[in-house]
Amino acid sequence: MSEKPTTVPGPQYTWAEGLGTALALAQRCLAEMRALALTPGPEGKCGPAGKDGERGQKGEPGRNAADLTLLQQYIDERVERTLKGASLSTTDNGRTLRWVLGDVTHEIKTAVILDAGVWKEGAAYVAGDAVSHGGSLFIAQVETSARPGKSDEWRLAVKRGNDGRDYRAEDNKRSADPVRFK
Repeated sequence: MSEKPTTVPGPQYTWAEGLGTALALAQRCLAEMRALALTPGPEGKCGPAGKDGERGQKGEPGRNAADLTLLQQYIDERVERTLKGASLSTTDNGRTLRWVLGDVTHEIKTAVILDAGVWKEGAAYVAGDAVSHGGSLFIAQVETSARPGKSDEWRLAVKRGNDGRDYRAEDNKRSADPVRFK
């Protein structure tokens, strides 16, 4: 009795092709496992009251970037409405600015120099008033009625210049020499 031995067929793939097929099958299995892992299981029983407590209500969904343009327009409208209702005023020619926004008032003190004209005896001047006296310009440093130049309450800003010579037209008459080019 002699039976013929069964022959095993030769490989249909190369070694690299077989390894590639095995890796592809492993990747597919991993993808299936990940999908199963994301599937929620059945809900468990709640614990005794006091330990875990009861589940609260679900909150409202949060903002996303889709409404940022609407939010920016709202902010712009509010700022514009607020600024339209604002007012700016001064009662002392610009030394103090009053800015009113709704029921809030802001005061800003400035360092503006104001021309008070020619100094007058007995007149009261406040810090920042500029007066001319004796050909010079003085600026009041504090509230004062003192004479400029005689008190530290005034600061000399522009000193009177020297008197110039009288202009005589006949002194400037001279004959123009001709200009020659080579």
